[in-house]
Amino acid sequence: MRYILCQPAIKRFEWELEVCITRLKKLGITDIVLLFAQWDSYIPKKFEETYGVEVHVYSDADRERTYIPSVKPFLWMKYLEEDKTREQGSYFYIDSDVLFREIPELTPTEDTWHASDCSGYIGLDYIDGKGEGLLERMCEVIGIDTALIRKHRPVGGAQWIIKNPSFAYWKKVYEDSVKLYKFLSDVESEYIGRNGAGYVPIQKWTAEMWAQLWNVYHFGKTAEVDRQLDFCWPNDPISRYQGTKIFHNAGVVDSNQGLFFKGKYVESSPLSKDLSFVDKNKASYEYVKAIQEVNQVAKYRVIESFGDLQDNGKPYKAGDGYPRPANKKVSKERIEELSTIKNVAGRPFIEKVSEEKGE
Repeated sequence: MRYILCQPAIKRFEWELEVCITRLKKLGITDIVLLFAQWDSYIPKKFEETYGVEVHVYSDADRERTYIPSVKPFLWMKYLEEDKTREQGSYFYIDSDVLFREIPELTPTEDTWHASDCSGYIGLDYIDGKGEGLLERMCEVIGIDTALIRKHRPVGGAQWIIKNPSFAYWKKVYEDSVKLYKFLSDVESEYIGRNGAGYVPIQKWTAEMWAQLWNVYHFGKTAEVDRQLDFCWPNDPISRYQGTKIFHNAGVVDSNQGLFFKGKYVESSPLSKDLSFVDKNKASYEYVKAIQEVNQVAKYRVIESFGDLQDNGKPYKAGDGYPRPANKKVSKERIEELSTIKNVAGRPFIEKVSEEKGE
């Protein structure tokens, strides 16, 4: 089973991937594939060197940029187009903001895939509650048989375990996600006008989730929801975290709730920050502990970017762990040189990681 993640090569996903992959490796998962949209070339190389994972980088210059989440099916499409043998095999498809407490034990077949229960925000009751005839219009826009969706009432999404995915499937998912997003954007004011004050429009940002789910049935497969793929949220109590195998670090809207707010770290990394304010009774605290797992592996954190002249000029950026890979042997003299003023620049470039931040 390959564990596969798709994202742009930017800072926000860099540190999330470090947290996610560190936990996966701790749980014994080694077959990890990262698909990147080409942005910062340093990031993919870093993951190859530091984590020993399989990395593929694709230009997304020809991708429709209107809808950001479309990058995920776009990367899947490019990955399978590049090598048709990749259409054979099983994949555990997750996002970078996912954290495993335990690995689910599920085996997909070519005709039956597994997914998490997302009925609360992509199910038919949710869609029908947003306006009469909306589902039919959504299906029509992307060429999906409404009767098929009405019959099966699918609710799977978020985390997927799939087998033998095809290029044709992901191509349609990519194209349909953009079409759906544009359609829902166009009709939003119409439905607001119909329903009046207090009406909350359908969550158009999840267009990609509907495109992925409904096309499973369009291509003659089914998507089964399994309790092993249930997940918890940051605001859930610790007991909920202990009762599920997956944590999804989403839904926190600001930094004033006593929870870890990932939106604060779009251009920077939280790996060296003091996160001791996070409520220890909430599931969010478990994510803080996972951040500390990354620090414990790193031992040293880069505080100013530099090129390591004793390693062919290997670049390090602020926030990176040092050395790379983490098990690389570095002399005490070199550590002292980089962590003090005893170097040509006269200032430290790395610092020892504190294991107490966030505790």
